[in-house]
Amino acid sequence: MTGSARTPRTLSLAALGAILLIGVAAAGSNSAPAQESAIYEIRNYHFDPARFEEYAEVAQGDYIRYLREHLDIVGFWIESGIPAEVRGAEQDELGPANVTWVIRWASKEERDEKLPAVLGTPEWREIFAEVPGGGASYLRIESRFMSSLD
Repeated sequence: MTGSARTPRTLSLAALGAILLIGVAAAGSNSAPAQESAIYEIRNYHFDPARFEEYAEVAQGDYIRYLREHLDIVGFWIESGIPAEVRGAEQDELGPANVTWVIRWASKEERDEKLPAVLGTPEWREIFAEVPGGGASYLRIESRFMSSLD
């Protein structure tokens, strides 16, 4: 599987994705230079494609603002509308993730303590309530923990 058919709706998502990335870059980040012992949590989301356009609109608001205020977000990206290039074994029916964000942590222990606290606040629950379809719209969430080679 190397991608899927693109519709005008998907193409508008590409434009929305570009706007989101420009906005995130312009907002800057509270990130510091890479730390030798830091770990990076790469969070890949397979968000329901039928609700993806709504999700992208919600994410641009308080969703990203809140996460950037409370976490060391390296970047937050959404599907651009350009088909994925997949080599090797075929992916499952969900295909590639359509939302990815990266958080820098001092350690896995810091992550295990801080992330649940940040996502457990009344403010986050109010923001998350705006996600189209709520938690059921996240068809799969993958978190990987990586170390930098540079």
